[in-house]
Amino acid sequence: MSVEVFFDYTCGFSNRARHWLDALQPAGGEQLVWRPFSLLQQNLGGDGVPVFDRAEYVDNVSLVALSVHVAVRAAGGDLDGYRRQMFTAWHEEPGRLSTADIVGFGSAHGLGEFDRTAAFAALAAEHAHASGLGVFGTPTLMFGPRQAAFVKLDAVPEADRNRPLLDSVRQLALAQPALREWQRVTPAGRG
Repeated sequence: MSVEVFFDYTCGFSNRARHWLDALQPAGGEQLVWRPFSLLQQNLGGDGVPVFDRAEYVDNVSLVALSVHVAVRAAGGDLDGYRRQMFTAWHEEPGRLSTADIVGFGSAHGLGEFDRTAAFAALAAEHAHASGLGVFGTPTLMFGPRQAAFVKLDAVPEADRNRPLLDSVRQLALAQPALREWQRVTPAGRG
């Protein structure tokens, strides 16, 4: 079964989902397809000009990271390797990333020359596709048409809970289409 995972490298919840879902591979039988979704674009207000078309965002590291993802995939490179390195560098290593660092990660995983204009255009198309499916945040797991779940983990599950969690999320997405939103309520002071 194929599961599409809409993510943004800047999202800590996407990073937790990466650890959770990567722990299932390959034994779970799911084919995970990681699809970029720009939270910067999603949260942008203003004049309606997409961030992908704005000169002031040409070196935005979140957009470059997602566009390199698209470019590595188009080049037939090691997309999982790039994705893991990018998440690790963004969330688990000290220091700020530059666009050169990010393009370097892509090059290490099979990216040839980085055509920023083409990659931003492909990223814009990916974002528009996801928005058309109703994706509004990351990570969103898509199990089939109109069968998606926006999932925010407080922590990466223990190894023995990975499979049951995915099965539960899938069950809610597939068998309970009337359930639009569910959120655990935490008593005040229990964070």
